[in-house]
Amino acid sequence: MQYDPNHPLLSVPPLLEPTPVYPSSGKTLEAAAKDLPAGYEDLAHLGHSLFPNFPLYEHQWQSLKAAIVDQKDIVVTTGTGSGKTECFLLPMLAYLARESRTWEPMSESGGTFWWQQEDDPKWVPQRQGQKRPAAIRALILYPLNALVEDQLRRLRKVLDSPETHEWLDRERGGNRITFGRHTGQTPLPGYRTRDKMKELAQQLRDLQAQQEKVTSQIENPDLAFYFPRLDGGEMRSRWDMQEYPPDILITNYSISFTTCKTSGRAATPTAASHTALRRTTSRLHLSALCTVNTVSVATAELAFWT
Repeated sequence: MQYDPNHPLLSVPPLLEPTPVYPSSGKTLEAAAKDLPAGYEDLAHLGHSLFPNFPLYEHQWQSLKAAIVDQKDIVVTTGTGSGKTECFLLPMLAYLARESRTWEPMSESGGTFWWQQEDDPKWVPQRQGQKRPAAIRALILYPLNALVEDQLRRLRKVLDSPETHEWLDRERGGNRITFGRHTGQTPLPGYRTRDKMKELAQQLRDLQAQQEKVTSQIENPDLAFYFPRLDGGEMRSRWDMQEYPPDILITNYSISFTTCKTSGRAATPTAASHTALRRTTSRLHLSALCTVNTVSVATAELAFWT
């Protein structure tokens, strides 16, 4: 269609793109979890919000089986809307569901809502009552911050929903599957000075007010996942992640672990965890789930380690 300056157009005819019907595995998440080796059954609870009442695609089941049963690295290349993200989320959640069975219950800890003290707030580590080894167990790596934000919303729905919290309280001693975003938007760089603590406290108070306003005025429950749940598993700041590294770290490939610093100390995976670090690299329609036994982080868009 040629442009006619005498008859400008506000729109053009729509372009329709048909999407293929992907083969179903015929397995619900509960059935798939039962077909995994012993110890992975609780994936059905931890991943329920991903597949509440419909079966896995065949490629999702094959990805889960290859990663858990066959202990293989996988690369998934399928079209838009084919559920590629679930291909690496399911194995990750399966490993966390199994390992979390061994975690000691959380101890009572006061002061974790420290930012509510407006006069002279004193920062308190978010997970100070956590008895299990603090270590990064999974890394989700994206090339763009927008993709990081989209992933955060999905993880909030999976790991910080009321249903998941109830199950974790009942079956995991009040532990949370912790996850944190480390990008340029993550508060708060620099040393933990008095002024910095006040700045972070104000940011957290504002965030809490925004979340309460949205959830009280809008009936759609999914909108709540656009905000972090401050009493949940999402890490609130860089300081919290440096003190207790999250189970799942989400970042972009331009930020390596050695740049996650406040006072010259990096937030790196620790040797305390016996669980292999799971590394996920995703770019557009290409995803990879790789088992790694090193704390090195490549800055390339895609790196494979075994």
